[in-house]
Amino acid sequence: MTMASPFGVFVCLLIVLPQIQAASIPYNGTVPLQGCQIPCMTEVNLHLFLHQFVDGPNQPNRNEETLLQTSFPFGFGTTIVHDWTLTETTNSKDTVVARAQGVHVQTGLTKDNRWYMTHNIEFEQGRFAGSTLQVIGITAGLESGQWSIVGGTGQFIMAQGIISFTNHPASTWEDGIKELNIRVRYTNPQPA
Repeated sequence: MTMASPFGVFVCLLIVLPQIQAASIPYNGTVPLQGCQIPCMTEVNLHLFLHQFVDGPNQPNRNEETLLQTSFPFGFGTTIVHDWTLTETTNSKDTVVARAQGVHVQTGLTKDNRWYMTHNIEFEQGRFAGSTLQVIGITAGLESGQWSIVGGTGQFIMAQGIISFTNHPASTWEDGIKELNIRVRYTNPQPA
């Protein structure tokens, strides 16, 4: 049996010490990804509530508008523009943290409520104010699902990730509330 030389022990410590230090860093919602190249990627998890005030007669607070109404089965091709609000609680009157601005189109020719959606989530408050996430997916007709994060700007340079959503039980006809769990990876902006 051979014993490791002091130099061998030193080399092993140099290799293992960074992993030990990384494991002891407390989680604060933002985690640098291990083993990344420069520029480094960061991951953040956000929990927000989306408020959809549907288009329709006698809906003074609506935050969407029908641009094109078709006569195809299931409303295929109907196009609606939206400016949905995102808050930190289910109360739509709370501070608006971000807005989801974009369009959704009825794409189901054989199924009702198959809305393809694309929008930018623009943050108005907090540390991500002025930054955006570009999002695509299917909405409406689903109790839960996922949307893809395909890009971003500001703090969210080269963003990618997933938004898991569920229809919240506090939803009403006027305020369709989706609970969003946003998991996004993005490139840390490099100082000038």
